Amino acid sequence: MGVSDVVVIGAGPSGLYLARELSRVMNVVIFEEDKMLGIPPHCTGLVNLDSLKPLGISPPIINTYRYVRITDLNGNSITFDFRRRAIAMLDRPGLEHYLADELGSATLVLGERVTEISGGFIKTRSRQETYNLAIIAEGANMALTRNIIPWRPTHVYGVQIDTKSFTISELMPRSDDEIVVIFDRKLSEHYFAWVVPRDFHEFRVGLADDANVWVKFTELLKIIKAEKTEQLRPFGGKIVIGGSPNHVVAGNIAVIGDAGGFVKPMTGGGIIMGMLSAKLLADSMSNAMREGLSISDALFIYDTLFRKYIRGKVRALGSASYILHMLINRSLGDVMQSMGGVSVDVDDYDNHVDAILRAASRRPWSFIRAVFSVINELSLIDPSTISKLIRELIE
Repeated sequence: MGVSDVVVIGAGPSGLYLARELSRVMNVVIFEEDKMLGIPPHCTGLVNLDSLKPLGISPPIINTYRYVRITDLNGNSITFDFRRRAIAMLDRPGLEHYLADELGSATLVLGERVTEISGGFIKTRSRQETYNLAIIAEGANMALTRNIIPWRPTHVYGVQIDTKSFTISELMPRSDDEIVVIFDRKLSEHYFAWVVPRDFHEFRVGLADDANVWVKFTELLKIIKAEKTEQLRPFGGKIVIGGSPNHVVAGNIAVIGDAGGFVKPMTGGGIIMGMLSAKLLADSMSNAMREGLSISDALFIYDTLFRKYIRGKVRALGSASYILHMLINRSLGDVMQSMGGVSVDVDDYDNHVDAILRAASRRPWSFIRAVFSVINELSLIDPSTISKLIRELIE
């Protein structure tokens, strides 16, 4: 039986980032059920470059983008111009290897699935580990989370593939720095599809919805005339798009990343939000230790920060996402047609609300204003302010 200060379950970006930060002050062991980091991949990997700087990381990047064009199958479109070319596709396996290389004294155990967590110990198929603090970073699967911090998120299922296409159409990017997002109920009833350039005529193509995803994804590949490939296989999984637990702490167990609802509901993006949750917890621990406080005190700080600054905003965004993605039916075609040809300058890729409100201001329509009236603030939390917020709580 091993003994650790901290056990982290899950070696995705959230778990690895947390282990990296905590290994500076604590004895950390991180368990990952897969035998290789980053395999299988789970997401498109799009982030705002500016969001990486406050996290103190510079992972490998595949491509950067200036434009996001939202379109339907009829060619009606809205273009968002991020003039600073601030959107990046991260090399997702590369990100995890980058973080693993910076683990310091933390121990990474691959190919060990945690099957039980309770009473101060965790069990895998081959070992048992006791701990003072356990962190669940298992992603959207929530096999362990649902027994510790029960909550029922809204989700869709996504599938994507890296493929080549030589077709020219309104559904394809017009340049290597343009992302195409397809909103059309004939293709995805309750979410959307995407085409993202990777390299010369190579694209990351995907689709998400709440039912019949594989059939719709296959149709999308036909529409863009994607070339068949034997080497690369589709990848993806469950995408959390709404909801948030009441707490992210139970006893001496905390939850971070997708499993704790740290996801942007509009797009399901969880890389930056997941690492943000890890930073929130790591900084709570280090500040508490510096003040001579206990692990329980640190977890109280983390949970309080979550409930005060994260939970309400994620729920508000989730409600807006539900209205936008789940309730628009035939009206979506009218909306796209009325907004067709609009071009909007945007500063922050992560600030989806601001981008859509800017578009709405070009050609105001009451639906957009109604959807986003539930949102009072446009950003979730600035990583650079975390230490200040923690100090205020401690004082």
